[in-house]
Amino acid sequence: MSKQPTILDLDKVVPAERIVILSGKKIDVSRIPSRVTLDIAKDQDKLKNGGDDSFSAVLKQIICICKPSFPEITEEWIADNTDFEQLMQLIEFVLAPLKERAGAEPGKNEGSPSL
Repeated sequence: MSKQPTILDLDKVVPAERIVILSGKKIDVSRIPSRVTLDIAKDQDKLKNGGDDSFSAVLKQIICICKPSFPEITEEWIADNTDFEQLMQLIEFVLAPLKERAGAEPGKNEGSPSL
């Protein structure tokens, strides 16, 4: 009798749809690439301390998240098409899943593997 293989089909892991509408563009920010998550983790101290480069670093992460559904997005496009309040809400909304995940349990991400 042969054993059935155990399969983890990560293609079935689909995040809830999250859409930003800005200047008539519908931007899907549902999927946050691992590269963005890793970059934010790597730059966490710089981002927390609010260094000169921190705002630019956050904006670059936002662009990376938006690019798959809106390839034309750039820092200049965001600056030209948002006011300050819209920009702050854009950052808050796009990064909300990462903040929720990080705040799930102090010191440990919910569902993350234990090493």
